[in-house]
Amino acid sequence: MKNAVVDELISTMREITPKENNLANILMEVLCMSKEAIYRRLRGEVAFTFSEVAIIASQMGISLDKIVGNSMSSGAMFDLNVLHSVEPMENYHEILARYHKLFRYVKADPTTEVITASNTIPYTFYAPYENLSKFRISRWLYQNEKLRTPASLADVVISEKLAKTRKELMESLRQVHKTCFILDECVFSSFVKEIKYFAELGLVSATDVANMKKELHQLLRELELLSEKGAFHNGNLLSIYLSNVDFEATYSYVEKTGFQICFLRVYSINSMDSRDGKVCDYQKKWIHSLKRHSTLVSQSGEIQRMNFFNDQRKIIDTL
Repeated sequence: MKNAVVDELISTMREITPKENNLANILMEVLCMSKEAIYRRLRGEVAFTFSEVAIIASQMGISLDKIVGNSMSSGAMFDLNVLHSVEPMENYHEILARYHKLFRYVKADPTTEVITASNTIPYTFYAPYENLSKFRISRWLYQNEKLRTPASLADVVISEKLAKTRKELMESLRQVHKTCFILDECVFSSFVKEIKYFAELGLVSATDVANMKKELHQLLRELELLSEKGAFHNGNLLSIYLSNVDFEATYSYVEKTGFQICFLRVYSINSMDSRDGKVCDYQKKWIHSLKRHSTLVSQSGEIQRMNFFNDQRKIIDTL
């Protein structure tokens, strides 16, 4: 490994190591090496192998983006998370499994914060609903030209493995200590528009539409109750803002002590992400700047909250 990359690796490890802990002792445990072997690496006398870097990145929550990208003079690294399994549902499972692994890593830390500016109904809220979840999957299938899209959501088969991972991810998302959503005012109208379009194409049945309408009303009621409470049912903090401006995309940012990652939604159900420090800081700054054009309606803004949810009910009723 080149010196710049090694220096970045060591610098990053020191940054995330608590002051009361010794980095060499941590690496001895992570890499199962003697103290002298670790110090030779820290002094630059012996280079870290790629496999050692991979182990460090996994065990210490350091991204290879952070290690390699920050050693570059310009540019940043993104993971597009594009998978190539022949079976599309297996691709979908791998996407959810990757996100579950991430949130399993951060959820227990009291410093963890997740903030999202969304122009569609967030996965956190629609995932518990069977028909809404199947519809998002069907829409994704339709975008893949070579894949046959079911004519009814009843034909979308969710394996036990996928159902288990989806449930675990849903639980992990709500176990984060502090969550914030900034919602575009069109989050429900855009979803309803998609349902109508796919119904006209004959890709969802009249029964599917009726079921999704019922679930959207249930989702809206849950979101309203959570907004009033300012927390999930387990007591973890939830802030909800209503934006007065439209978003070009859905942006997310996850942070805890010594770790940060940002997401940009692409390809319907997927997100590309980066752990590059500059990218994460910029995304965090951008999302927080949107609050200036938004109204807080969790435990606040009672009139605005009431008007918003009444308007969304009318939109859902057009189905």
